Amino acid sequence: MKITNKFLLLTIPLILLYNNVTVAAENNCHSYDTLLPRGPETPSVSSACDTVFPEWGGLRKEMADRGFYANFQLLTNLTYDISRSWKNTPNPNYMGQRLTTGNIAATELTYDLSRIGFTDKAQLRLGLTYAYNNFKNNGQDGHPFVSAFSINQPLLNDRVILNYGYTTLLSHFYGLFLGSSTASSALGPTSVMLSQAGLTISKPSPSIDIRFLSENKRWYDHIGVARSQSSEGLKVDSKYNTYGLRWKLPSAGTLVINELGYRVNANETENMIWLRGGSVFNKTPYFNYNNSEYEDYTYSHYIAATHQITKPDTSMPFRGWYIDGKANYAPKDRNLFNADISLSLFSIGPFDSRPNDMVTFGLAYNKFSDDAKNYFARNGQLAESYSATASVAYSYRVYNGIYWTNSLSYTHHPSVTPKEDDAYNLLTQITFSL
Repeated sequence: MKITNKFLLLTIPLILLYNNVTVAAENNCHSYDTLLPRGPETPSVSSACDTVFPEWGGLRKEMADRGFYANFQLLTNLTYDISRSWKNTPNPNYMGQRLTTGNIAATELTYDLSRIGFTDKAQLRLGLTYAYNNFKNNGQDGHPFVSAFSINQPLLNDRVILNYGYTTLLSHFYGLFLGSSTASSALGPTSVMLSQAGLTISKPSPSIDIRFLSENKRWYDHIGVARSQSSEGLKVDSKYNTYGLRWKLPSAGTLVINELGYRVNANETENMIWLRGGSVFNKTPYFNYNNSEYEDYTYSHYIAATHQITKPDTSMPFRGWYIDGKANYAPKDRNLFNADISLSLFSIGPFDSRPNDMVTFGLAYNKFSDDAKNYFARNGQLAESYSATASVAYSYRVYNGIYWTNSLSYTHHPSVTPKEDDAYNLLTQITFSL
């Protein structure tokens, strides 16, 4: 059994070939932002301006005039445990134990559905992705797939937000990423427990989620229903759902998630704060480590809080230091990961001269199930009781739409079983948003 350190990171140097974005383009590109993909808590890009070619030679304006928007993202990364001798481990038990390479090419297309009779601001979102990683357990198997095919539909003066179709539901809840976009985030330690509970994160499943907002748009109740990820793990789920549009899967039932929260985005007078808590109930068979039989459901609970504690520049209110804490729980008789807690301190724009960079310091503790440990012992395998990770990461904005992120993490007990030496994972990643 394995544990994966999920940090979005870090890279290989690249030469910029183009530098022809005009001042006029920079001033106009924000007009496309109303068409950016909606649904996930953290978008792939924060603005059309933060892409290498904001205007696409005039094509973006022509598309926007017809209600369309598109962006492309290219990502490549390397991960390696620098405490190990340089050798090719045939069957790695954690990411980085063998030199791990990952490559993603993704595109998102949106269309303003209000132009064809839907309610105001209704949006169609289509995502296509190719992903390959030589650490097989994360489900990136080298097949192109549909990563999103859904409709986002605000109703009742944006007091109700309806989203339905094929989505990766975990990206719509909880808040996996700490920054304003997945491209620019220096990701700290993240929990695997909501993925363990069945929320899809790699390939999508049919789902519907609905968010009810208070009159001031700060309080919310967010409910989702979806086909679960396979309880056999990401690798098996990806194999079953090769191209992303599978309606049913073996070992995957229906799950329900409900998240209650309070959120205020940063502005000139207020610091950002986001408090939330939620529960998942999944009607999917999960292996019980005590009786070696399958139970017909599992569940999980979480709480999380993110708060901006400084704001050095009111003209860029998102800048400053933030603190983020999360805790998760799942029953130990049918889950490998029983509980975890993480704490991150991060800064967006840590230097006046680098307002779009990001630095993150993280600590995480993962409790492995005692029931699972005893099960492994009965079957002649030694297992750990917990893992602990400390990390530091920096995301450097090289140019519009280009981020180079580097991270170093230390993990005590990087694998549940077999027992492994401590890991010092260096991750480097470069992301292009076009």
